[in-house]
Amino acid sequence: MRNGIPLAAVSELVDEIRREPAQGIVRYGVDLNWQNGTRTQVGTLPMQFGAHRVNRSFQWLIDEPRQLGGGNHGASPQEHLLSGVGACIMVGFTVGAAVQGIQLESLRLTVEAELDLAGFFGLAEPAAVPLKNVRFRLRVSGDGDRVRYQDLLDKAVAHSPNAMSLARGVAISAELVAE
Repeated sequence: MRNGIPLAAVSELVDEIRREPAQGIVRYGVDLNWQNGTRTQVGTLPMQFGAHRVNRSFQWLIDEPRQLGGGNHGASPQEHLLSGVGACIMVGFTVGAAVQGIQLESLRLTVEAELDLAGFFGLAEPAAVPLKNVRFRLRVSGDGDRVRYQDLLDKAVAHSPNAMSLARGVAISAELVAE
């Protein structure tokens, strides 16, 4: 165990995926229920982890600030997106450090981005809707050195499913069920 990471379990999972790549396919999902205004209650769906089903029962609120018509009851969708990308990078950094035998003392990642509301409101043609200028700042202390920390950060970003989905885009499909 290093940095709270059970290294034996990680090693076993890596070996299992090497032997049977299908065990490395993970399916995630969330269920969103509109409450009022811009407020939405979100809950996790069971996760399919290779051949295993992992029940999940986490819930949170998403809302917009009053300036965007919300009640400011929770973080915005964009803040959740940035937190998901940042947390994914932190997982990669922490696991990578543990595997390399680096003991971390502290780790803090700040993620910032910009959004042009003119695109969201359709006021600018062509409408520029994506987040822009996503920036990460990692503060770390431990028994590693700057070169090893930079290598870990580079790999954490390059191997982050969330960061790569944001950077490269993913296919999105939508289905309507009118009741």
